[in-house]
Amino acid sequence: QGCALSVPADVTDTEKSQVAIDCTIDAFGGFDILINDAAMGPQFFTDNFVAHTPKFWEHDIDLWHRVLTVNAYGPQLMATVAAPHLVDRGWGRIINVTTSLDTMYLRGCGAYGPSKAALEANTRIMAQDLDGTGVTANVLIPGGPANTRMIPEATGFDRDELVQPEVMQPPVNWLCSTDADDISNMRFIAAMWDESLPREERIAAAGAPTAWAQIGSVAKRPGGWADAER
Repeated sequence: QGCALSVPADVTDTEKSQVAIDCTIDAFGGFDILINDAAMGPQFFTDNFVAHTPKFWEHDIDLWHRVLTVNAYGPQLMATVAAPHLVDRGWGRIINVTTSLDTMYLRGCGAYGPSKAALEANTRIMAQDLDGTGVTANVLIPGGPANTRMIPEATGFDRDELVQPEVMQPPVNWLCSTDADDISNMRFIAAMWDESLPREERIAAAGAPTAWAQIGSVAKRPGGWADAER
């Protein structure tokens, strides 16, 4: 019989983030998995990003900063606090929830897209720094507008046609299992995850390298400075 511990905390506050980690360790003797899914969505900038797309200079700049802080700095802070414990245990998972590429540059949504783009890039850095520790870092996204409060009713979408939040469960369960011990530095689209497929076909259908490194060009490096890991 499992149990759950609820620890309300501001992920942008160093002390409160540490308290959340410490309370978890005190309650369970340790932990193995960090899922960064706390976020502020497009609905904070407009109640209908389909019909009403404010210009970037029309957004409340303090709100823009707050969303960037929650969505990009918050996961960095939580991972910073959690990583030493996970590395000491020799096994662990960090899963960061970002968003689809076209949502990262969707107009009218303020800092939401840019903040998720930052988290996507940061996940790649996390994965490289954690290489060889037994701790993995990956990205998971729904794969489209999800049936959550981030999609306001004013958008007019048929809620049944949105990506349902439950699609996140199977890939999360798999990423947190020992079957995914060799999977890091990847992004997975939950809506494309098919449990009926063999393992490698599932990965190929729903997965790709984080930050789309396979389609980008690396910087030209001075002699003696190795190219960045792809």
